Parts: sequence; structure tokens; C-alpha cells
Amino acid sequence: MLKVVDLLKMPSLVQGYVAAGHGGIFHVVKKLEIMEEPYPAVLEFLVPSEFMLTNFWSMKDNKEGRLELVRSMIEKKCSGLGIMPGPHLGDQIDPEIIELANEHQFPVLYISSSVRWGNVISEYGVLSYSQMAPSYETSLEEVLQIFSDFHADSNVGRFCREIERTLQLPVIMSTDTVYSGERQPVSVALVIARIQTICQDGRNTLVSPISLRLNDDYLAIAYFGKNSLVVTYVPNNELNQPSLQVFHKIAPVIAKELDRLCPSSYHRKSSQIIASLGESEMYLALVKRDHVREIAKELDYRYLVYEQNTYFHYCILLIPRELGENGQIYLEYQKLCEKLNPDLFLFSSVPLDKKGLQRELEPLKYMVNALSYLDGIYSLDELPLLYILAYAPFEYKNRLFSQTEQMAGREDKNFLDTLRLYTVLRNMGHVANLLGIHTNSVKYRLSKALAQLGYEEDSLRGDVYRIQLLLQLELIALES
Repeated sequence: MLKVVDLLKMPSLVQGYVAAGHGGIFHVVKKLEIMEEPYPAVLEFLVPSEFMLTNFWSMKDNKEGRLELVRSMIEKKCSGLGIMPGPHLGDQIDPEIIELANEHQFPVLYISSSVRWGNVISEYGVLSYSQMAPSYETSLEEVLQIFSDFHADSNVGRFCREIERTLQLPVIMSTDTVYSGERQPVSVALVIARIQTICQDGRNTLVSPISLRLNDDYLAIAYFGKNSLVVTYVPNNELNQPSLQVFHKIAPVIAKELDRLCPSSYHRKSSQIIASLGESEMYLALVKRDHVREIAKELDYRYLVYEQNTYFHYCILLIPRELGENGQIYLEYQKLCEKLNPDLFLFSSVPLDKKGLQRELEPLKYMVNALSYLDGIYSLDELPLLYILAYAPFEYKNRLFSQTEQMAGREDKNFLDTLRLYTVLRNMGHVANLLGIHTNSVKYRLSKALAQLGYEEDSLRGDVYRIQLLLQLELIALES
């Protein structure tokens, strides 16, 4: 029999998560329906073990009706409720519904506004249920000893590894830095990226914990502190193991302990900077690395810190146009990379005025969070293409990348990155300054990378071949 938690396996609900009522995620789902009737007319359609989907269009102006509906579904022993709050509720589920669902362990799923009901119904029809596997008992006494040791030494890395060893579950903790143990069948960067795509529009809309599907095999459970994050994930067929129940008991305490180590706010935004620019133009750069709070201390005094986000480990910088005239901005970028040693560095190729900065900043943060597993140096112009490719159908990526992977597998990543940057910037001098190498080295890398990928050097002069090449290079960057 299908359970509520199994619904997160459906491809359409890849952005969905359990927003409330986690104790009811094993409710049996015998029927899936889309709710269109308003309250109270909808009551005659409620039956036990039924899971309802709605965007509340018929009750968008009737908050009390929405709350009474949930009460009625609980009384009727319905399986749960999937809410798409984006179109009509300001993308936020009513706090009263969250509170009521948590009180009665009635599962409520958040559903992204990009989902189509027809796809959900179709996928539900082919979804199969996996048998639950038994697990082992975990000693709370040993967990308490680990907490005691952590109070003594405040070593987050050791704390994370010991909790993981005791629970025999993969554990990830985030403060200023992301920590993980050794049991990581899924890339830590990908786990964090999936969670960031859920909460990137504002953590204040989330109620801790959330459960979300990482991929076809694993479900993640994430608990949030004020400035911290604690995550585990398990195979879909092991959701009832005792060690996971222990994790649910201790994760809120872990988050509080981690908050004790990073008491300052995870997010600092200098909102007045843009307003005070006047007619000035600024280059835009984003630096991502661990210990992001230290970046401001290492910067040239002429750089402006627009936003510092220690939860997602990035810092957005504004660089006065005067520092980058006549192509010198790429030397500035190279100095910045050499000094800060970032995991990810994003830059604008042209200075932006006040309107341009405001236009770029929100999409930049959205895409960076969704692509947080990227590393290296990228132009802001590449981000939309990278984002589209990241969410392109698997069949397309598989066909395109299968050949590219064979051709590029033996090539040095630096050569491919150099070719990618040149394909975007179209200037060897800029690429040389950006990477801190000689122009002849750029030429050598380009010729080697092009030969390895099966392109002639003249191919870069034609727009069609250049676009095709850029697609392959961006996909290599994503897949690597």
C-alpha cells in the first residue's frame, strides 16, 4: 500500500516537502483527488485514506474555511493534504494549518506552483510501494555521552562523525562550515543544494523539520536552527528504522547546540548600498567559500559588501567601475580569487547601474542556491544556461553528455574551463588576466581542449558551433 511519504518519490513533486504532521507520513493513501469545491460543499467528498491536492483557489479569501477543512479531514481520517500556496496564498501555508496538522500528526505537503495536477495524477497511477525494512536499536545513552564530549571541546566535525557512527545514518551539519561524516552515499553538495532550492525564497516560511526527496532512492530530513542546519537521509524503504526516530528526537537539540557556536545572524544585507549609488556603476561579484564571515576583513577597502550570507556561505561584492576600466577588471577578479581562494567565483563582465544591479541580484541568489554544488570561475552570463541544463530532462543530458564525456574524460579540467570562459568572454587577454596566466598559455589550452572535443579552431568563429560547444562545456561543468 502507498503511504503519504511515497508521494515524494513522484518526479512532479521533486520540489515538494512535508511541511507539517511528520508523524503521519506513513498514513496509507488509497485515493488521490484534486479539490475544487469550497468549504463546506467539499465535505461530502471526503473519505478515509484519501489524499487531497489543492491550491485553494475556491477558498483563497476564506481562511477560516481552509482551517475547518483540515479539521474535517482529520475527523474523517483522510491521509493528508497537498497544498500549492503559490498562486493564491502568497506561497505560504497558513500558520494555523501548520499548527493544527502538527498537533494531530496530519501530514501536509508543500507543492511548488510549477507542478501540473495532470502529471501528479499520471505519476500516482504508476507509483509502486516498497516494503519497509527493519533496522536496529540505537542507545540514547551513547548519544548523551557524545553531547557531553561536544560541550567540552566544541568540535563540530568530531560531533558530526560521532553522531553518524552511533546512529549509522549519514549526518550533515552546517554552521559557518558544512560538516559531514563518512557515510555519504549521496554527494554532500547535492544534498545541501536540494535543501537550498526549497528554502532559497526565505527560511521564515519553513517550519522545521522538512522532509524532501533527494532522488529516486533517498529521502532527506532537515532540521533548522536560527543559523544552523542538521540533515540526514535514508533509503525510501528504510523510513521506519528506529535510528531515524532517534534522529528526530535529537536533531532539534543538535540545532540549538550549533546555534550556540554561531550566535550572529546568518544573513546580513546592506540594503542602503544600492539606494545610495546614484548614477554610479559597479561590477558585481559573488564569492562562495567556508568561513565567509572572514571575507570582509580581507577585502580592498574600495570594495563594497552588499550581502553576506553565512548560512549559504556566500558574499556578494560591488566593485567600483573605476577599478575595472580598460579591461582591468579581470586583473581585479584574479587578485580577488588569489586572495580569497573561493570555491565558487561569479563575476559580471560589464559594470551595472542601479537598475541593472537590482535586476541581477535576486535571480543571482536564486540560481546560486540551486547550483550550490558548482565550483570554479563563472561569468554571470552563464548562470541561466547552467540552471536550465541542470533541470533539463535526463534523456537530453544523457544523449548530449554521453558523447561529450567520452571525448572530454581524459582532458585536464583547467583546459576545459579555459575554453568555456573564452567561449563566453571571446577575448584571450581577458581570460588570461582572469586566470593569471600568459596569453600563450590560453592559446595552448584552447587548442588542446578543442582537439580533444573534436572541434576545429575555426569553429569558434561561427555562432552555431559556438553555442553547441558552450552547451557541452556547461554540461561538463555541471556533471563534474
